Amino acid sequence: ILPGGPSEYEIKMERKDISAMEKKLSANIYPMDTQLSKLLRRLSVMDAYPGVEWKQELSRDFFWLNGIALVSRNREILSRYPETGIKQLEYKPVFPRALELPQGRTMLDIEDTALGPEILISSAVYRDFQVDGLIIAHFDPRTFIAQSAEPGEIILATADRIIWPGKYSHVEDELARVDWEDMTRRKVSGKIRLKDQDFFWFARAVDQDWLIYLIKDK
Repeated sequence: ILPGGPSEYEIKMERKDISAMEKKLSANIYPMDTQLSKLLRRLSVMDAYPGVEWKQELSRDFFWLNGIALVSRNREILSRYPETGIKQLEYKPVFPRALELPQGRTMLDIEDTALGPEILISSAVYRDFQVDGLIIAHFDPRTFIAQSAEPGEIILATADRIIWPGKYSHVEDELARVDWEDMTRRKVSGKIRLKDQDFFWFARAVDQDWLIYLIKDK
């Protein structure tokens, strides 16, 4: 995986020496990570509360989003798009950390619901040099990984929890003990051994947070 810009990575598929693992990454991780990278860019440049047309366009461009919410610094839900959703979200996990979110940055949180976890990606709207409110785009990890050729082959995690184990639930206990903060301090991809199986991992930076993809090696 090669750098493709400040927040993108790309696999050079036209190379003659491309490996089987790179082909597997291309089919499984690259499609959804590219989409996430584009979403982060769109959120980072929005510096005011968006109107309905912007939210409609974002939902069209990223079909895997469940919705977009505007939330005030006082935790009041100002609006939701669409107005009703399958999951009843309160956006509590983003506070109080969101009140220190720099302008133009994004952050990642997980909200647990009766229907499974929801990934929250937040960006801040500033007024008078402080956070006035948040734009929160959110999605179900199961819908997100459906872009993969083989969703069951993917493990999705953050630095402190497993979001989606794929078909590898037997490695969850060992994976939960991995110090991802230390791992990502040194590099953004590599190999890790879990239950006598080798996995390739790749970490997507969401500013100070990480979304980590793992896929079995061979």
